[in-house]
Amino acid sequence: MLTNKYNNSRSNLILVAVFTAINIIILATGSYTYFLFSASIPYILTDTAMFLCGMYPEEFYTEEYQGMEFLDSSFFVISLIISAVIVAVYLLCYFLSKNKVGWLVFSLVFFIVDTVGMFYMYGISTDMIIDFIFHAWVIVSLCMGINAHSKLAKLPPEEWQPQTYAPTESEPRDNGSDMNSENS
Repeated sequence: MLTNKYNNSRSNLILVAVFTAINIIILATGSYTYFLFSASIPYILTDTAMFLCGMYPEEFYTEEYQGMEFLDSSFFVISLIISAVIVAVYLLCYFLSKNKVGWLVFSLVFFIVDTVGMFYMYGISTDMIIDFIFHAWVIVSLCMGINAHSKLAKLPPEEWQPQTYAPTESEPRDNGSDMNSENS
């Protein structure tokens, strides 16, 4: 059960990486669909770069932005690279946490920083409640995985390793023969 909790925690980590990458790709291609269960900072970074580079349709730029000088598209490319590096860090944490819980701890801290960044950028609003819930879910999941690993580490090895059953000499062995064959 503890091993399952740890593995579920790691699975949530890979889901965060995959959905974050999908969200960035969808945003960069001009669609504004957004999947939950993803990191916010890479999305915010890509969204901001697209806005500052003038990559949104004209209706996004209201009168207050008329005459705004847009940044060069290289700023957008740099933001995409930074976002990809952040997603790669989550993937790296997933793969390396298989053998070392420290990487799961690092991913927890990294995701908490992402959550704080989300609160900073969006504030506390009812529009973002579902995002807040999913961020809380990921944080709780990572904490549960770290806790499960801690409990596993305290168990004696024979308690958490799968045990095989071997009958003793006093126990009859089933050799596959039919029990009625002895009586016939």
